[in-house]
Formats: sequence, structure tokens, C-alpha cells
Amino acid sequence: MAEHVRRYDELTSLGYGLAAISVDPPERSRALEGQLGLPFPLLCDPSRAAVEAFDLLNEKEHGGIAYPATFVLDRDRTVRFRSLDRTASRVDLDALFAFLHGSRGSVPVLAPATPPCKRVVPTLRDWARITKNAIRYGVRSPKA
Repeated sequence: MAEHVRRYDELTSLGYGLAAISVDPPERSRALEGQLGLPFPLLCDPSRAAVEAFDLLNEKEHGGIAYPATFVLDRDRTVRFRSLDRTASRVDLDALFAFLHGSRGSVPVLAPATPPCKRVVPTLRDWARITKNAIRYGVRSPKA
């Protein structure tokens, strides 16, 4: 996530936003935001609704946490870029930014372990649960 923080200005200059999702309760998420100095919101998903909707739940770790992943969604909520990562191996941000700079029509091959991109559109019910959690627990972003 530190690399995302370093390249946040570059990302926003391209017209993109960024948010991270944590299964931690708001208190722990706020502490992590402060510790890492995040310039983007850290959304709280303690019910794991979003994590399950994107099939990222790692039930074997700490009672169920999210696998690291990066998604780029268009305005129609169609996934245009996806990288399902592991703790030791994360998305190559140079490949991600190359995609964002111009190859929006296709999904680049990042690594052999990265599965091909498929259309993932959460249902209206999923978005309602995510929104409900955001309202209940709040959307947090660091103070400027």
C-alpha cells in the first residue's frame, strides 16, 4: 500500500480515484490510516460483504481477511483491470499505470499467476450492503 501512497498524485492526475477496503472495524482502520498516512479513504467492511462479493475472502487468516487485490472499474461498474495478489507478491504498478495511461481496451498480462479478467458486476443487493456499511461505519479519509 505504501507504493500506492507514493503514486497517489499520479493516479489522481489521470482522473482516477482510489479507495482501500479493510475488514477491520473503524477504530483499527483509523489507526492504520494514521500510521500509513493514507491520502485516500480506507473503507470499513467488518461484515465482509464487499470482500465476499469480489471473491477475496481468505478464511484461513485471522478469522477471515481479504486477499490483496487491485481492481479498476469503469463508470458502468465493469471490471477493466484486475490483479489478485498475495502478501508476498503484489500488482506491478508500472503495468497498472501503463494500462491506465492508454491500453484501456484490453487487460494486460501482469504475471502468469494472474487469472484472466472476467466481468464482475456486484448485484444491486451487494452495492446496497456496501453502501449501508459505509453509512453505518463511515467513509474515512485522512485530514489534509
